[in-house]
Amino acid sequence: MSGGTPAASSSLRAALSYCVRQVRAYDYHHYLCLLHLAPAMRKAAFTFRAFNIETARAMDVVSDPRTCLMRLLWWKEAVDKVFGNKLVEHPVAQALSSVIADHKVSKHWLKRSVEARINDANREEGTIPGTSAELERYAEDTQSTILYMTLQAGGIQSTVADHAASHIGKASGLLLLLKALPHHVNKQGTVHYIPARLCSFQSPWI
Repeated sequence: MSGGTPAASSSLRAALSYCVRQVRAYDYHHYLCLLHLAPAMRKAAFTFRAFNIETARAMDVVSDPRTCLMRLLWWKEAVDKVFGNKLVEHPVAQALSSVIADHKVSKHWLKRSVEARINDANREEGTIPGTSAELERYAEDTQSTILYMTLQAGGIQSTVADHAASHIGKASGLLLLLKALPHHVNKQGTVHYIPARLCSFQSPWI
């Protein structure tokens, strides 16, 4: 999808524009950060962030857990199709196809990201993570992976950069979970993303 007919180019521009709008609407602080990236990295970065938004919102825009899981499984299958060079009728998937065609990006990170959300959606209602380490692992799987792919798309191969991305992603993921606590309490009636071990020190919460 990186070239082709005028119609294909127009479709790709629309897909990339959709990604930018989604990031601006649902992840504004990252939107501002991505504007400062080198132009060559910006397309991939907005696409990966939009993918993250699509999978994250799958858990928030529907009340039925089964529908949420179906949406996430659809995205897992979409990743396989994109890497199999098959057309997926969704703007984020179309943008992903173009990014993958232009850059060497690991399928592993995309799958790991969506699989982390699938595992989260599969948790029994009312259960919460047992330890801070579990939450950190979830944050890395859903946030650090986005940074790993952005580095790959930028041709940056550095252990130091990967290490920094790991820590930044974990911190960003934990911050997002903390910011979302009021939403999850209102929606589910539980403190969903506070480790059980930490809650045990705060008796009013358990």
